[in-house]
Amino acid sequence: MHPLDNPTWAALTSHQGSFAIVEGMARRFPPEVCVHGALATTILPAWQSMARLARDPVALFSLRPPQFPTGFITTRQVELSEMLQEQPAEMKAPNDFEVVDLTAEDLPEMSALYEATRPGRRLSPRLYRLGGFLGVKDGGRVVAMGCLRLHLRGFREISTVGTLSGHEGRGFATAIVSELSRRIHAAGETPFLTVRTDNQRAADIYKRLGFKERTGMFSTTIKWEGA
Repeated sequence: MHPLDNPTWAALTSHQGSFAIVEGMARRFPPEVCVHGALATTILPAWQSMARLARDPVALFSLRPPQFPTGFITTRQVELSEMLQEQPAEMKAPNDFEVVDLTAEDLPEMSALYEATRPGRRLSPRLYRLGGFLGVKDGGRVVAMGCLRLHLRGFREISTVGTLSGHEGRGFATAIVSELSRRIHAAGETPFLTVRTDNQRAADIYKRLGFKERTGMFSTTIKWEGA
């Protein structure tokens, strides 16, 4: 089994193990840090462990839509393409804007950008602890961003890429992903990311940066509402 088949489990049992909330064969990040969790395997005892961690919604990556016991409800499910950039891409850096490191002071604007680009969802307020955010500011306002999220042996995930409406088409996302990828390669690791299969615009950006699809995946957010 490839570690990227179950990347959250691989992260929570390696580089990000210090964040793990552990219950038997289930683990998750604290909800304020990241919504993701994982099972070691999909047998019933593992699901029973997850039930004790899923009072707050938890998102699971899987190669197929998960079949879970009675008592869980699905709050969201999306089909994804998991992509890798095995070789660094040579991209000409734009000279009319700067990609900067964002800080906790930028969190209100980051949260607003996240909610504007992902209606109905909220940014985990301590997600920045998993690797940090890069962004582009216009007039002092955060108008584009992306971050490092999962970290497992040999691989680093790029996530939460978004550009505020009215600021698309200027290369902000390309520049942010390019710089995040450069930092990952400089550390001797391979960048990966997931993109919704219906988000062709984002997929095209990643392909231009040399990302190639490794496999299809599902992200299913579940919550335990059983006895």
